[in-house]
Amino acid sequence: MNFDNHINEIEKKIGYTFKDKSLLRQAFTRTSFCNENKGKGGKRYQSNEVLEFFGDSLLSAAIVTLFMKDAAERYEYGISTALKEGDFSNIKSKLSEKKNLSVVTKRLGLQEYLLLGKGDEKKQIANEPSVMEDLFESIIGAIYIDSNNDMKRVIASVSRMLNVTEYLADNTAAAQSPKNALQEWCADKKHRMPAPVYKTIGESGLDHEKTYERACYIGDKIFGIGKGKNLKSADAAAAEAALEALTAEYDAKKAKSAVQDSAEALQRLREIAQREKKPSPEFRDLGETKRSTETTREYEIECRFMGCSAKGCGISKKDAKAASAKALLALITKPKKQQKPAKKTAPVSKKPTKKQNKA
Repeated sequence: MNFDNHINEIEKKIGYTFKDKSLLRQAFTRTSFCNENKGKGGKRYQSNEVLEFFGDSLLSAAIVTLFMKDAAERYEYGISTALKEGDFSNIKSKLSEKKNLSVVTKRLGLQEYLLLGKGDEKKQIANEPSVMEDLFESIIGAIYIDSNNDMKRVIASVSRMLNVTEYLADNTAAAQSPKNALQEWCADKKHRMPAPVYKTIGESGLDHEKTYERACYIGDKIFGIGKGKNLKSADAAAAEAALEALTAEYDAKKAKSAVQDSAEALQRLREIAQREKKPSPEFRDLGETKRSTETTREYEIECRFMGCSAKGCGISKKDAKAASAKALLALITKPKKQQKPAKKTAPVSKKPTKKQNKA
């Protein structure tokens, strides 16, 4: 393939025209091509490895800049963002991960122009995700150098190829939607609840200034009620209230179950002590943990029994005592590793004596 004949096609796909075409060629040149063509015709080909290194770092900066443009705004107290830090981190990771970069590269058909050694061509490595990822990052590095370190040109090409604005808009809507979060909660294997249903239970105000009241049903029960100037905002408020109620209910059940399990463990230890005719479990108060605050206390207690010890924490000393008993019970009832049976040896045959032979 004559690479120079395809330069215009490539530049249209990536949205950038190179002043120095050799940088574009380098971005598409694999090490295997350089090794096989070393010294031929006096040419010194360079692989795209260095450009890939530059592009990897520049890609994150470009994506973050696009986040600032589309999902943040400056105001008198600093910046206000549409998403939380964790949401931005997740979106950035998905945009810049190998899978996404390889999909984008393949969609644009850029891997078809790679300069490869004959061995790599036979193996058809051009379509491998890692190779396409390297190519994408190399192109970004080449644009940065060719544009005299102009990040605006890099950002423009990244935005064009990755569709960051569209991707961010879709994920922002999903991340900000309480209805979406509630839907996922109900579908989770831990909960297995029916899908939420929203119904209007009241309206107020003039026709042009109405306020809607909507209820969120899960099964036959109302879990949340919300108000809004339109059905969408009222549903979002109802979903948020329902999710808050469900989370509190789930946390309470989980805490109650943990306390019950711990209390049963303490009773079990006492039964073991009575059966084995051993002293009852002993407990040592270790005081408050480092996680204690002015409003929330956490205590730690150590349980000793039958030569073993274990520690437990709780928001009260009673809970900490039960938790330490549970930890110790798990320790002493842990099944021992089964010993491998001894290998059977074949019986030793005794040679007959001379007297036996004569007989």
